Amino acid sequence: MAERYDIVVVGAGPGGSATAYYAARSGLKVLLLDRQEFPRDKPCGDGLMPHAASEVSLMGLGDWLEEPRHGKFTGFSIYTQNAFLRQSVPPTLHGTHGYVSRRQETDAKLLERATSAGAEFRSNTRATELLRSSAGSVTGVEAANGETLRFETPLVVAADGVGGFAREGMKAHQNAVARRQYFRGVNGPDKDYLHVFVTKDMNSSGAGYGWVFYLGDGYANVGAGVSTATLERSRRNLKGFYDRFLEEPELREWLENAEPEGPPKSWSLKMGMWGAKRYSQGLMMVGDAGSMVHPISGEGVGYAIESGRLAAAWAHEAHARGDFSATLLSGYERQLRRQRAKEHLSGYALVNLVPNLQLLEPLFKACEKDPAARKTLVEGFIGDTPIYSLLKHPRTLARALQGIISERQGSSARA
Repeated sequence: MAERYDIVVVGAGPGGSATAYYAARSGLKVLLLDRQEFPRDKPCGDGLMPHAASEVSLMGLGDWLEEPRHGKFTGFSIYTQNAFLRQSVPPTLHGTHGYVSRRQETDAKLLERATSAGAEFRSNTRATELLRSSAGSVTGVEAANGETLRFETPLVVAADGVGGFAREGMKAHQNAVARRQYFRGVNGPDKDYLHVFVTKDMNSSGAGYGWVFYLGDGYANVGAGVSTATLERSRRNLKGFYDRFLEEPELREWLENAEPEGPPKSWSLKMGMWGAKRYSQGLMMVGDAGSMVHPISGEGVGYAIESGRLAAAWAHEAHARGDFSATLLSGYERQLRRQRAKEHLSGYALVNLVPNLQLLEPLFKACEKDPAARKTLVEGFIGDTPIYSLLKHPRTLARALQGIISERQGSSARA
């Protein structure tokens, strides 16, 4: 006989563990599945923006974040082709700092919180099929761990990242790729800042950026990410962009005496929540599975935890009403959009409508000289405000527009 649960969560990353944690705390019988054994490495930039740190703290891990092996950042240094922007973390209700924590540790700690709240966890167990009745209602999950398993449930949450366990209704696809490597002894400045590089190489054919994020244990996460459109237009691969980033003048100097910890690792992202459907009868999708990755920064941990927290609340509501219909679960989607659609949609539009970010060099240069606009730009990068909030700075935008026109006129003359 199949075991029965109130909810089965597929995937034990931040979104899945958060869902399991909050659902278990609300009194539901929770099963959490993952195809891997934990702790396991998960390639990522490791940066926890203030809103992400706030979500981690809500799960009872605030003191853990303060442990010295984690990096703690209070600002950003943004290097572009013609500008240098230095900005402290804009103050919000989430605080004035964030953290850098290895995903291997972060995910394991979040999973620990889920199991301590009462969720049952099964590792090395791959969900293979979402089971439905002849009427279309979710009835359970089929899984495999050397043998075929069946778990009965009226409600499933897909939190398996780009794995695609619950493909139905999912229109979003991978639209960015990234690659990172750990280095010990990086000799760069301001280890309490996140360093972001908007290079000509990554942005002449699309959008991308490189980074150096310092941990607190002597290591730094060094990486680069670009849109899949950039790969298509340039006819290059991600490894080529990453290797070229390491040859940037600042990076060569910073890494001169640094030692790598293992080889670089790559991953795919579904960035920007638009275009993905995150619910149907008996089903919700959270985190990367629901395309909850910020389209500018690529940060996804905070949004994954937040979406898991909301999904758990709607799971409790569904059980309280005995209603697992798409109509009821659409409330999860509406709530998520009310909270995050503005910044995700505007960022998605910027990345997709601008042919290449090199065109924005005049904007970066204008923001370099305008502290208020620079602050708004950083707020847009970290997801605290829609990127169109830059419209509040018309003089800076006018200077940027003038620069864009001058640059295009110069290009035409040179042609």
